[in-house]
Amino acid sequence: MRATPASPSTARARLREQQNREALRNYRLHIAAKGVGLCVALATVIGISIVLQWRAADEGPVVAPVGVVGDGGLLIPVGRKDAPVVLTVYEDARCPGCAQLEKTLHTTINRLEDEGLLRVEYHVLSFVDRIVGGKGSKVAANALAAAQDAGRFREFHDVLFAHPPAEESTDVFADRNFLLKLAGQIPGLRSTEFDKAVAGDAHSGWVKAVQGQFDQQTDIQATPAVLLDGKDLVRDQDHPLSSERLVELVNEAVTRKGPAAAPTGP
Repeated sequence: MRATPASPSTARARLREQQNREALRNYRLHIAAKGVGLCVALATVIGISIVLQWRAADEGPVVAPVGVVGDGGLLIPVGRKDAPVVLTVYEDARCPGCAQLEKTLHTTINRLEDEGLLRVEYHVLSFVDRIVGGKGSKVAANALAAAQDAGRFREFHDVLFAHPPAEESTDVFADRNFLLKLAGQIPGLRSTEFDKAVAGDAHSGWVKAVQGQFDQQTDIQATPAVLLDGKDLVRDQDHPLSSERLVELVNEAVTRKGPAAAPTGP
């Protein structure tokens, strides 16, 4: 008897299931390799495939945080508008490699921003939830957006990535009280407005929109990704990304652009 061909929707569902299993397997391999060292953590693809056809439930209206930039207002900028060098960073709060990256670079990035040489534009992603389950990526991304509203994005970003989940199955960022406790470490962040935005997922629609844009592109295959002039510095196998390397690249970029590129005024 001739078998009935599977419908296109059934075939797509089977493909998504297979891709999810493969992504989860790769993600677990990454977790196991995390202790090998920073170069492995940065150079290893996290295993999050952007070909996953994720369709989340409606997350509500898109309420963008203040000061966002880029197409559709989906990027959070840190640093002077006239900084001569711009980094584009893709991160997920539950991504182990992102935590490793921030542990190594955040002090240098902050210094370069304060010196007026560097501006960083963040894609605040939330796809790890759909790979390993849970909702911590989305909840943390919403809290980061709320911190942007309060003018404390950088401070909260640094504290958040300094307290990554211990294991893939530990979804600590899904606990809003835990996020509020972390926020309490930052003077001036906790307020009625901030707490309400975190507890009520005020920016959940925006978080979904940021992830949706990422899912539509094909250039970035994994996080963390750090782009300078279109090149992902994390994937440069010949020149591992370090604080020294980042300073070198920023200085080279400033030199190429000439004295006029140096910021003037506040």
